[in-house]
Amino acid sequence: MLGGDMHTDNAAIIKLFYQHPNVKLCLSGHIHLREKLVYNNVTYICNGAVSGAWWNGNRRETTPGYGLIDLYNDGSFDEQYVAYLNA
Repeated sequence: MLGGDMHTDNAAIIKLFYQHPNVKLCLSGHIHLREKLVYNNVTYICNGAVSGAWWNGNRRETTPGYGLIDLYNDGSFDEQYVAYLNA
């Protein structure tokens, strides 16, 4: 988020979220990596890729898989990464 591979437009995202303090979770994907961090009370999660089997193994220690996220009415959430191959 702040210098990794997750978002190339992180300055714009952070500015937008400052305007909306009720935002608690930001999800992204496509980079085939699992990355999670908390910045200014917002959790940023990028999950891996279910198409990961074609590269035959982990990509930067991320096994092929997907994120499973439960959202609750109070704004909280639970999340986990589900690996689907024994890479």
